[in-house]
Amino acid sequence: MLRLLALALPLLAAGPHNFKHVGGKHGVEVFRNQASPVIDLYAEGDIEAPPSVVRDVLVDYAHASKVTDNVAESRVIDKNDHEAVVYQRLKLPVISDRDFTLHATWGQRGPTLTLQYAIDNARGPQPRDGIVRLSTLQGSWLLEPIRGGAATHARYRVQIDLAGSVPKWMVSGGAAKNIPKLFEGVRKQAALRVPGTPEARRNQIVR
Repeated sequence: MLRLLALALPLLAAGPHNFKHVGGKHGVEVFRNQASPVIDLYAEGDIEAPPSVVRDVLVDYAHASKVTDNVAESRVIDKNDHEAVVYQRLKLPVISDRDFTLHATWGQRGPTLTLQYAIDNARGPQPRDGIVRLSTLQGSWLLEPIRGGAATHARYRVQIDLAGSVPKWMVSGGAAKNIPKLFEGVRKQAALRVPGTPEARRNQIVR
């Protein structure tokens, strides 16, 4: 049985503290903690699907590449109803591929669904030549029901050090720009899972 995850990164509160607004797109606002020694980003936006559907998309690690094209490989090592161990390899522009093993856990606090993840490389494969192994990556999602539970207000925070010799200033701006794309990917996949939506009907026809 998977052991419980104890994250140093706290669950998100009502809003970012000591974070500066650095942009936004597609109804997603992005903030960055510029005092952090690693890339530390916070974002929030709405998703037109219930929190349970949104979280199902987020924990569908076997199909993570459908949410973001930065994921070149995503392999579930172990999973149960509340946690998973997942190996992932990121394909990023300009720099070498990065990889890591994550331990993710999910649950509920009142009406809000939660998801947390952090590096747990000891439970994954050994490093590979030509791929930079990450040692710092942790994040969390808070999924709050809105519009009578038909939609979700999502709050996301991620802390990452891309390691290697890449300066933080070179990649932090790109990471901030990628978060609205991540939300868009979640929205598209969630729409396929909500009965009655045009996307879900088209998906049934294709199948």
